[in-house]
Amino acid sequence: MDDKNAKSIRKRGQRRNNLNVPRRLLDHLTPAVLEKPWDVENDAGHEATFGVMTLDKLFNRYYAARQAGGAAERTLEDYVKHMRWLRRFMASEYGGLDTVIPNREVIRAWISHMLTVQKLKPSTINIRLRTVKAMFNWALSEDILQESPFENVDLLKVPEEEFQVISRAQEKKLFSVCDLQTLTGLRDAVMVSFLLDTGVRIGECLRVYAHEVDLGNRAVLVRAESAKSRKARTVYFGVRTQRLLAVYLAWHEKNAQVPNLFLNEFGQPLDSDWGTKRIRHLGQKAKITGVRVSPHTFRHTFATRYIKATGDPFSLRRLLGHSSMEMVNRYVNQNTDDVRQQYEKFMMNW
Repeated sequence: MDDKNAKSIRKRGQRRNNLNVPRRLLDHLTPAVLEKPWDVENDAGHEATFGVMTLDKLFNRYYAARQAGGAAERTLEDYVKHMRWLRRFMASEYGGLDTVIPNREVIRAWISHMLTVQKLKPSTINIRLRTVKAMFNWALSEDILQESPFENVDLLKVPEEEFQVISRAQEKKLFSVCDLQTLTGLRDAVMVSFLLDTGVRIGECLRVYAHEVDLGNRAVLVRAESAKSRKARTVYFGVRTQRLLAVYLAWHEKNAQVPNLFLNEFGQPLDSDWGTKRIRHLGQKAKITGVRVSPHTFRHTFATRYIKATGDPFSLRRLLGHSSMEMVNRYVNQNTDDVRQQYEKFMMNW
């Protein structure tokens, strides 16, 4: 190429040799970058080059991984809910730092806050801690973090308390405050009767579809995606629930906008938070004291009555949807009256 052609090429545009990137990225380009093709020790999940790992980034990656792994919808909802509790605490106590990866001192302060300020039960606190701890354990296994803030932080010891159950008299009071001549009253009566008859979790109950109810056989399917164990199961209900459902399903057929069985006045589905609050409201309206009126108390009531009537913990495990016998055995151990009765029978036949 002669000098004339070279000059004409240079005139076509101004040559620019600077990197038009943020300064924070240029600061990473030190001589050490060229020393090793891959710095394993300082990798920290490949985030060093592309910015600091935040709590939001970590949670989003964990959520996506668990979702891809087939986690149940209810489990994913719990991840979001429990992480929200941690974020709220950090925002109130460490303003402006609620997106930073916490250390163990923050986790310990959170536990203290839940115990002393929110006055939560140790079992409730442990549920939240397990969810968040699982995320950090996953981050360690993926080499995203090098240390978990839960290291040397133990879960709280939970005393084994007796299960609360609804008595027959209290059950009758609950139904007495349900006006069966109104949609809300009928729906509330169906929900209470359904929970007491089946022992399903409130989330499972409110995800049941109307077409999954078999009125003739008094049975209903709990789908795998709705179940905590991710296994489908069939549960059963009594004649009272059957009669209430027959009337409610007639309304549902004409007014439902979605397949969900339990709907509001506009034909839209209800969620588990609403269900829990609604049942608590019914308990207050019925002036029931001495026992917490909640969906989980209904579940305990069903399990306790079932064990007392059948003495069969193995079928109870299937009905409740437990993956092991550990929880079911607690119902068996609580039933001390039956143990005494069985012992007396044993002695009579000795």
